[in-house]
Amino acid sequence: MNITKSILSLVALGLFSTTIQYQPASASSLVRVVGCTEIEELIDFVAGETDYPPLRSCPKVRVTPDAVFRSIFAKASAHGVEPMAAFIPASAEILLSPNVDVTKLIGRSYLVHELVHASQFNNRVKAPATCLGLLESEAYWVQATYLRKYGLNEDALAFELVSIMRSACAQPYHR
Repeated sequence: MNITKSILSLVALGLFSTTIQYQPASASSLVRVVGCTEIEELIDFVAGETDYPPLRSCPKVRVTPDAVFRSIFAKASAHGVEPMAAFIPASAEILLSPNVDVTKLIGRSYLVHELVHASQFNNRVKAPATCLGLLESEAYWVQATYLRKYGLNEDALAFELVSIMRSACAQPYHR
């Protein structure tokens, strides 16, 4: 039941993520910035799993207070979805919910997911307009691969299922 709830939340977040309007948090609202040396191993992992070159510059990674994070993702929060992280292309930063503990593998997996998006953005990778879920699908799959590498198979399975669901794009109907 817990996996099902997680999957539904992840799918719902993905549906709302395309409509999110981001406004940078004020400097006083930031709790903690994760430095490049702390995520170098994750950047290398993403490059190895995706064949994107390693990121040339490290994205800023910020853990924001819960109220700030929820206000940025108000549409998702209003529908009961608890966003965990987001890559913001306009500012080239990754925002993390305060509920993400980057000292734990599951928390680091959210960073892996967002680093995939940062790599996609840096390499100008775009999904076909008919299937924007392909970019999200790739990020979930790499996140699952990271978790599976460290033996978190049940968590990995949940993200693999979300990846598969996100990649099931509707094809245009032709007569």
